[in-house]
Order: sequence, then structure tokens, then C-alpha cells
Amino acid sequence: MIEIPSILESTKPILYETGYDEWMYSYAGSCFPVRWGMNLYIVSAFHCYENHKVKPEDTLYPIPINQNEFFGYCCTLRAKIDEANDLKHYDQILLQVSREVHGVEQISSVITNDLSDINSIICLSSREIKDVWLRGYLIENDLHEVDYAQKKIKQQAYVTNGLVSSRKSFFDFCHMLKVKTPVPVGYAPNGMSGSPVYATDQSGKTRLAGTVIEYNSYTDEFLVIDSSVIRELLRRENA
Repeated sequence: MIEIPSILESTKPILYETGYDEWMYSYAGSCFPVRWGMNLYIVSAFHCYENHKVKPEDTLYPIPINQNEFFGYCCTLRAKIDEANDLKHYDQILLQVSREVHGVEQISSVITNDLSDINSIICLSSREIKDVWLRGYLIENDLHEVDYAQKKIKQQAYVTNGLVSSRKSFFDFCHMLKVKTPVPVGYAPNGMSGSPVYATDQSGKTRLAGTVIEYNSYTDEFLVIDSSVIRELLRRENA
């Protein structure tokens, strides 16, 4: 059984090279991995790349067994549900890790849910949910820095939990989620987009509930794309 601390560690910032010598790296939001069998994917909100004018394939996701190296990708995927009445759920992108470049050891070193198991996901409207957990990278964080001398990139994630409420959104395949402390006092929510929402059920199992794409400052709720959207896409891709 995957424990919450372990799977939360797999959420990373969308780190990318800027092309500028003065500040070679920057952040564009959050991202997280999912797996279908031995196929590994890095997931995020598509608007993170659009807003920062970053190519998705430039995402620097570190390989756990060698933090100085990053995964390479073979393709990108977008999930679109034909019967949906709107496209809010389309604000999601998956980068498939190249199996030709990365072997079983590197891919299996990533701790994440295998979505080929239907029990690895859960809907935020489910009564089985005991609590929810989010981990993301707020862009306005003074603890983000690059140590060029030590060749280390330092970043500080924000972790929160404490389910207050969950309700279906006006947008198809989306939910509105409220937690006790959505962001630290004094911080803007920018950067939480692309982070996963994990839920622990009554049996203690950790399951993927969805992907954060927006924050409503009036209601203090996150807008979350349901995890079924990703799973259906990967089911078709891996059929």
C-alpha cells in the first residue's frame, strides 16, 4: 500500500530552463506522475505551459534514483471527453516518459498510482473519502533558489490536507474542493495548478482523486478535474 508521505514526494515543480544566463531555471506550476503498467506519464495543467510560454516536453522531472538526471519524453497526450458540454476538463496534459531511453529500474523508481487498477482512483463525491491531500509549488516562495556552485536546485513544496467540503462543479467532470488551509497566509495560490489531489479512503488506501487547475478566491475552493478523465484516456491509449 502506498503511503501518503511517499506519494506526495513524487509531486514536483514544473522546472524548466529559461535560456538566460542570469537565471537559468524557473517554475511554471506543479506536476505529478501516474503509471499504466510500465508506461509512466507526467501530468499537469496545460495552462501552466501556455501562461509561461514553455514547451511541455521541456519539463525537468528528476529521476528518483539519480536526482541529477531528468526524464525524456516520447509524446504528449490530452484528454477530451466527447459527451462533455464544456472543455474545462481539457486543461490537462500528460507527457509519456520514453521507455526507449529509460529502463525498468528508472521508471519503477517513481512512486505513483498504477491507473490500470480501477481502485487506484476515486471521485471527490465518494462517501468513502476520509481525507484529501495536496502538494504543490507556490511560485511566490522565497525558498526557491538555484545553487550553481553546488549544482543543486532548491525548492519548497506546500502540503495541505483537511477536507472541509467537496461538490460537483458547474463544469463537466470537475469538482470544487475546499480544505482547511488551501494556501499559507499571505501567499497567492499561483503554482498549485497541476498538482494532484490524493484521497485516503476508509480503509487507509491512497487513491488519486484529480488534478488542480484553478483556485476560487471568493469561495476558497480548488477546481479539480476528476481522475476518471486521465484513466479513461490511458485506458484507450493502452488498449
